[in-house]
Parts: sequence; structure tokens; C-alpha cells
Amino acid sequence: MTEEPRNEGKQSSSVAHHENEPKKQELTKRNADFMYRLRKELKESKLNDEQRSEALIDTETRLLEAQKTGKTAKQLFGTPTQRLNEIVEGPKKAKIEAQNNNMWIRALDNGLIFAALFAAMYAIMMLTEPKTITSTPGPSGLLAIILTSAVGGIGMGYIYKVLGSSKKRPSVWKQAGIVVIAVVLWIIFYTSFGMLPPVINPTLPFYGYAILAVAAFGGRWYLRRKFHIVGGIF
Repeated sequence: MTEEPRNEGKQSSSVAHHENEPKKQELTKRNADFMYRLRKELKESKLNDEQRSEALIDTETRLLEAQKTGKTAKQLFGTPTQRLNEIVEGPKKAKIEAQNNNMWIRALDNGLIFAALFAAMYAIMMLTEPKTITSTPGPSGLLAIILTSAVGGIGMGYIYKVLGSSKKRPSVWKQAGIVVIAVVLWIIFYTSFGMLPPVINPTLPFYGYAILAVAAFGGRWYLRRKFHIVGGIF
């Protein structure tokens, strides 16, 4: 006889406890429909199950948060197709950014353009002023062009890494100092490489420089296309 009231007391306290619990926030009808259509599009995409699940959780979390300020899925993401494109393209954009900020890819990019410009310049000089090259052949030698371009490329890659960062960009005076030091060092290396003996640093005929210029320009074009490189000195 005495146990029934106790059980009733427990049940009533349990009911009261559940009533006091905050209700889980739910999506509005329009936002729920957006999620339904996004789920269908994600199933037809090439993303794996884990990627789909992460995308759905992230989208729903952001929608629930946006609902508090009255924003709809359309205002936040556009159409489900636009949201899908954002999900799919996101990793690609991150990869492209990483490639653009990679110092060694930048160094190769700049090194190739330096080599192309030097080779083109010496090719023109071989046609217009061949005596200038024969009198001072050092800087126009093949090895000198390669080494000078490599040093210039690495230097420009480092400068881009330091000055191109929006988060840790140094002061204007420090930026100017870095550029001046880099240019002075590059001139020193350029002069030093010009002193290499002709045995290991041969000059080329006009067509040799022309071929080198075309190959360097072509190599740079392929590199920028493959790694989606934007910006640079040229």
C-alpha cells in the first residue's frame, strides 16, 4: 500500500524533470527542406560517406545558429546546388592556396621566368650585338644563366613568402630592407657566376638561347597551369 504513492512520486518528479529540460532546437520548415534536397545532391556526388556526414553536420549546425538571427538557408548558402559546389570546391581552394604559398613552387616559377628573360635577351644580343657577348661571355654562359636564375628564383620565393603573408607581414622599413638585401646578394651572385671558366660555362649560338627561352617560358606556363599559380613578378 505504501509503495504506490512512492512510485507515483517518482513518476511525477521524472515528468516534471523532463518538462523542465530545454527543447532541442529544430530547423524551420524551409531550412529542413533545404537539408533534404542537399542530402539528395550529396548522395549523387563523388564524396565519400565521411565527407557527406561532415558536410551535413556542418551545414545543419550553421543553419541552426543562423536561425537565431532570422536568416534562412537561401540567405546563408544560396541553393542546395550552390552549397554542394562550396563543399566540393572547398578542399580544392585550400590546396590551391597552399600551392600558391609554397616557397619552392614560387622559387621554380620565378627561376623559370628569369631563365626565359635572360635567354631571350642574349638571343637578341647575338643578333644585334654579338661582339658584346664574345667580349664578356661570362654572364651569358649556360651555367651562369641557370645558377643566376636559380638564385633569383629562390630569393623571390622567399620574399613572396615573407611579404605575401597578410598575418605576419613585417613593417614597411623591414620590407624595404629585405628587398634591398636580396637585390644586392643577387647582383653579387650574378657577378660571381660570370667569372666561371668557359669550359663549364659555355656560351650558346642564337638558336641555343632561343630554344632555352622557349623551353623556360613553356615550362613556366605548364607549372602555373598545373599548380594554379597566380601573381608573381610577371
